[in-house]
Amino acid sequence: MIIFEKDIKKVYPGTIMGVLIVRGISERAVCKKEDEAIFLKELREKYEGFTRKELKEQSPVDAYASYYKKFGQSYHLLAQLDSMLNGKKICDSKLPLLQSMFFNELESMMLTAGHDLNRLKPPLRLDLAAGNEAYQSISGRDVTAAAGDIILSDSVRVFSSILKGPDYDTRITPDTSDVLFTIYAPPGIGAPKVRTALKKLEKRILALAPNCKTEILQVLEAQTC
Repeated sequence: MIIFEKDIKKVYPGTIMGVLIVRGISERAVCKKEDEAIFLKELREKYEGFTRKELKEQSPVDAYASYYKKFGQSYHLLAQLDSMLNGKKICDSKLPLLQSMFFNELESMMLTAGHDLNRLKPPLRLDLAAGNEAYQSISGRDVTAAAGDIILSDSVRVFSSILKGPDYDTRITPDTSDVLFTIYAPPGIGAPKVRTALKKLEKRILALAPNCKTEILQVLEAQTC
């Protein structure tokens, strides 16, 4: 499904990519505030008593923090979690698919992206950025991948990277019926945690759209060359 290029295997051996492909999502539900309230209550119970420093030291956050630090950045999900726990941020997506992904991302603290599968042109490749790969971010801004960052591309273009996030062209829209979800896991996390997060995401999507079908649920690992 996804080809790991040799530079990934050499520079970041042990990198994990979780892949979930779900097809046939026909439901057009709307996000419910009560779902967010329930999730926020569960999230606060899960992380009650943790300081931000302590959260940063927990797995898998520590692995992401280490990766981001190489580029002089902080793991943005930690800031989002902190905002959610303190009532400063809510899920502002109107699409249930994105809401489900966001909830799963904060629950697992694993970097997750969603793409309209029908906008992609296989094969898909995981590689290291040269630093000149430009694309339009999901917010519509023009971005350039950071040299050495892990990027995901199809046969046409780069459509996602760890530091810059997913692109605009393959974003999930109200018309999306077939979805590719990916979990980027840098070295130090391991396959079991990624698989657990994928299974929970699958469960959320199936609850949202009972008639859809899981085509692929797979955990891929970059092995040392």
